Amino acid sequence: MTGRIDIPLLYLSAPILAVTAASAAAQEAVAPSGMAMELHETLYEEQPFSGELWAVLRVLAPGIADSSADPQEDLDWLCAEWGVAAARNAPEPPAQVVVQVMDRIVPRGEPAPDATQFFAGYVIENDTCIWEGF
Repeated sequence: MTGRIDIPLLYLSAPILAVTAASAAAQEAVAPSGMAMELHETLYEEQPFSGELWAVLRVLAPGIADSSADPQEDLDWLCAEWGVAAARNAPEPPAQVVVQVMDRIVPRGEPAPDATQFFAGYVIENDTCIWEGF
């Protein structure tokens, strides 16, 4: 996967039944691509139709809009670095960990056509992130 990917957030347009934000000190890191990343927030969302709990990592990376790097390696790395811990700290084991990387902070679940965003979903098994397509 290369270049910019704009994914519509249609699946998020339904009301989210429960959202819990994890309170943690800001975390910053340099991803494998060399890009600076900051964990903006971790949300625990109960999905409206399935009742599943998802852990959502919202990561700020202002440089992604201009990057030519393949984002998949960074997404996988973010899941391993922060997603596994988010799953461990969840109120119950999440069915999925979603990593959202964005070039600017955008409201969760609202269209942001001018923002560059990448999403990836993972199942955590034995403290390992297993990628799952949406």
